[in-house]
Amino acid sequence: MHLEYCKFREEFRQFLGTIDLNRYREEFKNKKYVEQDLPNDVVNIMLNSLYENYWEKKKFFSFDTWFEEVWDKIVDLKEFIEFLWYYWHKRLGKDENWDKWFKEGLKARLYRTWTAVLTQFDFSYTVICVKEEKRYNFSISASSELDKKGVDLRLSISGHYIDFQIYKISERKEARETRKNIIRVPYPVISRKNLIEKIKSPYVRKRSAYKTMLKIFDKYYEELDNGFIVFKKELAEEILKRLPSIQELKRFTEELANCLRGNECKPLVSL
Repeated sequence: MHLEYCKFREEFRQFLGTIDLNRYREEFKNKKYVEQDLPNDVVNIMLNSLYENYWEKKKFFSFDTWFEEVWDKIVDLKEFIEFLWYYWHKRLGKDENWDKWFKEGLKARLYRTWTAVLTQFDFSYTVICVKEEKRYNFSISASSELDKKGVDLRLSISGHYIDFQIYKISERKEARETRKNIIRVPYPVISRKNLIEKIKSPYVRKRSAYKTMLKIFDKYYEELDNGFIVFKKELAEEILKRLPSIQELKRFTEELANCLRGNECKPLVSL
């Protein structure tokens, strides 16, 4: 059996492992000042480039290469120039460095988008790999058009579709979406190393909770050597075996989120 997307998943996983997260974190930590809503043309070019390169063509560019490609496409757009004038040039006057500041701030902004979408792709590659291995009979789609609607992955099965959205989980309760057909899959933001440090610390009062979080982390997620957190096949298997029941999928992902917050886990999510 030729497992094409399992091969792509492995290549993509190797690429994720080469990203210097610490360098980018240090480079961009003081450059979070371009937070205005970007023009639609810019968003479209950015998302189209991400899906075209990393999903459709399987061209895994470095962030710097990808950003410069996007910058070259947007820098002369009328809508982008008007955006620059209103938010920066008009307000900062004749400061000769305003355009340099803006490009650096935009780069920091798009880096956060870049890593978030790469995380979505890792989930999608993992799901489609398990689909190939288990020979599930349904179709999968991911696109910039779906992304703009808040859908990271769509499965079409039994005459209807089920949408998935990846979201960052923490120890607090995040705002919940109530869309009927969307399954929100939690993504841990705390590293495995930090979980172990908390478990070993004599000053931590929630040690049992962190032990629960670590067990769930090790079962369904993996932290690469550079710190990038990715999805294990076990998570995709748990999701796919519950198809096409949206109710079962939601119960599973909600309990998974509870476990990742350190709450008591129900039997639905095995430790």
